[in-house]
Amino acid sequence: MVWGLFPVDPLPGELEYYIFSKGTYKVGRKGCDIITNKDKGVSRVHAEIIVDEMVCMDHLQKRLSHKSSKVRIRDCSKYGTFINKNTDSKEKVHEFSNKETTLTDGDLVAFGTGNAKYRFSFVSLVIFAPSKSLEMNQLQDKMSSIGAGVSQTWTSKCTHMVIDDFTSMNDDIIDAIVAKKPLVRFSWIELIAGKTICTEMPSSLSHAPTLTFEGVSLKVADQQSREHCLKGYTFLLESIHEYKFKEKLQLLLEAGGAKVVYAETLDPCAHVCYISVFRLYLRL
Repeated sequence: MVWGLFPVDPLPGELEYYIFSKGTYKVGRKGCDIITNKDKGVSRVHAEIIVDEMVCMDHLQKRLSHKSSKVRIRDCSKYGTFINKNTDSKEKVHEFSNKETTLTDGDLVAFGTGNAKYRFSFVSLVIFAPSKSLEMNQLQDKMSSIGAGVSQTWTSKCTHMVIDDFTSMNDDIIDAIVAKKPLVRFSWIELIAGKTICTEMPSSLSHAPTLTFEGVSLKVADQQSREHCLKGYTFLLESIHEYKFKEKLQLLLEAGGAKVVYAETLDPCAHVCYISVFRLYLRL
């Protein structure tokens, strides 16, 4: 998984941080990896977040160990670093052995006098990768390096689908589109595997694949465009058994903002488009 450090009650311009790689990340003022200017009590180098290992969430859930996150925080400051582990009381990191303690998902961390508060959270990254291509095998190590989970079957836990260009439209792709998940090429995995720490999750827009449907090339658009591209249209469908994707066709059209009616329940006053518009939706 990727780790995130998110400001509590953020001010305009206050940044979030995403950690993609093991290493030591300095927290403090200008010049640090994680910059916080919200509290005047924050030292130039106030604390260090040490990621010893990027752990896959599935592995973390199985072990349920207090130290299974493999992340520590060390206090290097004058005014203190405080941690609240989902309790009413906060603890001084300075008072732990070696002035450090383990960070786990959901911990609240405060730097300085207490105005600079952040939530330390895991950011789930589960890649649905139905392909068994050589390129995918070569990327297994890269996905493991950032703690990304990999599944060759679609589940509700999947956050992205990675596929080759010019893959034919299929049920797996429809499942991902209906679930409103990004479709990406392998190049996006390579991009995030090369990151250490960022202030936002790298965009996948320029890494969207081109699909094919009945010989036509279809460029996948961003999720926001897909959600509204058929808004205002109503599609008339016959029996679902007449269509290639059967009942999934309705789900796909509705994911684009369309309404769907069946011939036997058709409202004669409704504005109806023919099913051929399905291709327009896919191109978008």
